[in-house]
Amino acid sequence: MKKWVIAFLLIIVFALSVVSGFLVKSFINFSKKEEHGNTAVLAEDKDNETIDTSSANVTVSPNAEIVLTQKFDKCGHTVTSKEIVPREIVNLNKEKVQEYYKDWNLEEFSASEIKLSRNSPGICSEHYILRESDGYISINVKNDIGEYIFKGLTDISVQYLPQEDLTKLEKGIEVVGRENLNKLLEDFE
Repeated sequence: MKKWVIAFLLIIVFALSVVSGFLVKSFINFSKKEEHGNTAVLAEDKDNETIDTSSANVTVSPNAEIVLTQKFDKCGHTVTSKEIVPREIVNLNKEKVQEYYKDWNLEEFSASEIKLSRNSPGICSEHYILRESDGYISINVKNDIGEYIFKGLTDISVQYLPQEDLTKLEKGIEVVGRENLNKLLEDFE
């Protein structure tokens, strides 16, 4: 009698193992379908691998952000900026975005973020020179051929500055980077 009970228990354990294996396999396949979102999962092939096919075309969201990275050959600086996508590229796919930004390299593309990069032959717009102009400190920006172009006057009067600072401003104080420019202007205030 004992042998029959043991044999019966072994058969039940084997049946439960088969059923639980089937349930686990079904759960794994269901989870894979959930992970792929809008991607259809085809039936498994002979090697137990799944083949994914895209059923949705990724397009640019109206809330997406563009990350632009430029490396400037003359000064060697790399400038990265972030912008909200222009209205013209909302709902465009990767290929259309690449056409729109034909002078840029498309590094990454998703509905929420586009990363573009390029090399530029000139210098970045982060090269400044401070000078005295009409009794105030003026900000000038260096262009690609080395000339400084007037950008604007500050409200910082040179009237009470020490002679040493006035001499430096007369020659022009070169500053690289907006952060350094702001710090120097704060020092003058």
